[in-house]
Amino acid sequence: MNATITLDRLRFFAHHGVMAQERKVGNDFEVTVTLTYDATEAAETDDIAAAINYAEIVEEVRRVMEQPSALLEHVAWQIRESLSKRFPQIKECRVKVTKVSPPIPAVELNGVSVEIQW
Repeated sequence: MNATITLDRLRFFAHHGVMAQERKVGNDFEVTVTLTYDATEAAETDDIAAAINYAEIVEEVRRVMEQPSALLEHVAWQIRESLSKRFPQIKECRVKVTKVSPPIPAVELNGVSVEIQW
């Protein structure tokens, strides 16, 4: 039995960006992770050891977000690498990284996102 876990719009302050100013002053980011894994044992036993612990997912994402990168694509890829190594039972995953207030002149912009899936 597959289960899907979604951690929706985790908020971080980080120093990602192409421009030096972005990496100096930082910005707000949101990360959404949606993953699928075989949850049969967790459902049958009610044992956290058989499940993917949400708090551990958050810590993996936090660790990646603390390392400055130029591109959102790189940030998403690093999250992918970290989650894949930490949780080999993941069958499918989607990671969306959003820069909440990108330095782009616009009338109204709610953010810029990059999403990868595997």
